[in-house]
Amino acid sequence: MLIFKRRIFFIFTLIAVYSISFSNICLADIFKYKDKDGRWQFSDSPLNGKALNSVRSYKSSGVSAGKLSDFKTLLNNKYPSSNPVQQATMAVVTVKSKLGSGSGFFVTADCYLITNKHVVRPAKGKQWDATQAKIKQNALVFKRNRMQISNQRERLAVNKQKLDDFWAYMGGISSEKQKQLAQREYALYERQYEQDRQQLDEAERRLYEDEKKFNQQQSNFNFSSAVSNVAQSFEIVLKDNTKTRANLIKVAPEDDLALLKVNACRAPHLKFATKGVSQGAIVHAIGSPLGLRDQLTEGTVTQLSAQGIVTDAQILPGNSGGPLITDDGHVIAVNTIKVAKGSALNTGFGVSIPVAKVQQNFGQYLK
Repeated sequence: MLIFKRRIFFIFTLIAVYSISFSNICLADIFKYKDKDGRWQFSDSPLNGKALNSVRSYKSSGVSAGKLSDFKTLLNNKYPSSNPVQQATMAVVTVKSKLGSGSGFFVTADCYLITNKHVVRPAKGKQWDATQAKIKQNALVFKRNRMQISNQRERLAVNKQKLDDFWAYMGGISSEKQKQLAQREYALYERQYEQDRQQLDEAERRLYEDEKKFNQQQSNFNFSSAVSNVAQSFEIVLKDNTKTRANLIKVAPEDDLALLKVNACRAPHLKFATKGVSQGAIVHAIGSPLGLRDQLTEGTVTQLSAQGIVTDAQILPGNSGGPLITDDGHVIAVNTIKVAKGSALNTGFGVSIPVAKVQQNFGQYLK
């Protein structure tokens, strides 16, 4: 008597890639070429003046070339301020790159602005490394699921052979009563086999669709990472949602700082504090956390450390590159990271780079 001892159970886990925002950012042409080892490399300009394949091109948007944009008058008219802190918010912008966004702020009337290096070069650093690790982990899960499906197919083939053998066995039964019992038993096994086959077919279909989607996401992420390493132009969003573009001027070699400039514009800007800040001083963090523009939080300086100025003012992902200011609206530091247990969304402390570092790296441009 044929008895099936195995029933196919398959639980398919949907794979979700680490949340990455692929904004429709406007960038310059990106060129690709092969190095001496045959590996593809990306560049924002032709190699040695030679024409290369342009793999993608992005149309610039924003103010017209040669036309002076008076952002200072525009924002002052829209947002009358009653104190220096409110006035300071008009100088803070959102900076968008190919892999996400952060904050920044104007530091001169002719539109130089400061942000974090990891905002304009997001394909380097802990977040990018974590995303790469997540992609590799998900790829292993897909590989494991494919192996499980292959094993289930083999078991299903064995069960099909047992069904065929049982069918042949029934053909040799002479007793009508035994034959009817065997037919009922065969029908049960056949229904079970069909259920298992349909379940496995559906699991395989879902795996194919999800793996296809995952591969596309991985391809987009890899391309966006390559673009972010060479991008020289970034979308800037002002307090009132006005959009323009800024060019990358310089990134600090050691510090997490970058200098950008919007051409042909006049902007509200922040001044650097001329005296040091002390522990316990009231400070304000301005930026665009979690995709929300123009957010202001307040706290105190909890510590002055070798890493920078530590504050309990709420700093969330997206605040990076925004200013940390005093009550008089002067910048004392550039918000950079948050130290929190478990997640950046948990309660913790923000660490900011003192403005002395900004002057050391970019002083020649900001005179």
